[in-house]
Amino acid sequence: MLMRGFGKNLLISGGSGNSAADPIVLTAQSAHDASWTEMEVAKCIYGQLGWHWKMVERVKVNSPQGALERFSCEVRYVEGTNFVTETRNFYFDVSQVNLESAQTTPVCGINLGANIGIGLPYQLEWLHFDSLTDNEADHSGLGVTVGYSAPNTKFTLYFYNKGNAEIDGIAQPEKIEREFESVCRDLFSVNPGAVMIAEDSQVNLMIRSFDIGGEYSVVALSTLRNHFFKLRATIESLNLEYQVDCFLDSLGLTISVAQY
Repeated sequence: MLMRGFGKNLLISGGSGNSAADPIVLTAQSAHDASWTEMEVAKCIYGQLGWHWKMVERVKVNSPQGALERFSCEVRYVEGTNFVTETRNFYFDVSQVNLESAQTTPVCGINLGANIGIGLPYQLEWLHFDSLTDNEADHSGLGVTVGYSAPNTKFTLYFYNKGNAEIDGIAQPEKIEREFESVCRDLFSVNPGAVMIAEDSQVNLMIRSFDIGGEYSVVALSTLRNHFFKLRATIESLNLEYQVDCFLDSLGLTISVAQY
């Protein structure tokens, strides 16, 4: 069903995953691949439902059927006129996974490559990984682009150096200021009707928010390991309070990851 609906050939077989008696069987052997597969299953199903979700816990489950893992997510959605927040579980058979001494599958992440030297988690609060694009082959100095999303929400992260050997927003604040002005000019050239809402700056961090055709958009720039780190974040609708909360939670975590 997931292959037909999403075109994803996941390392799974059998089972609905709705109970310990009917787990989804993970056929992945490496712990990282198993962890990644669990996240992809949740992303497909909750994404199809239009729910916000985040993985909150993995727990070993003792079962006569073999080694199981309970994969728990906090989910948020609207039902009628009610806003619902609850915990939902998937159950996975991990008996084929090489967990070594670990009790559960690990948190999985994305390696941005040797040239960047940075890794990111698959999950950034309510956001989940979509894509990784290496821009260097066609445009030297433009690094990589990483896409994340949640319902009605898109975050795009850029790590690049434009050929600079040294980029440090703390020691060289003028460098990040010039680049941020260039980023904002590019935004206006693509979206001439954009209206700036607010701006803020801290040490090694500059942020501006915009109204772009009714969508709320944020641009942020920092530096990390001799690279610029740019964030473009957009939420389509501000009508649902819980979606705004999820957006702001994810924005705060993403900026914290960059500063760290």
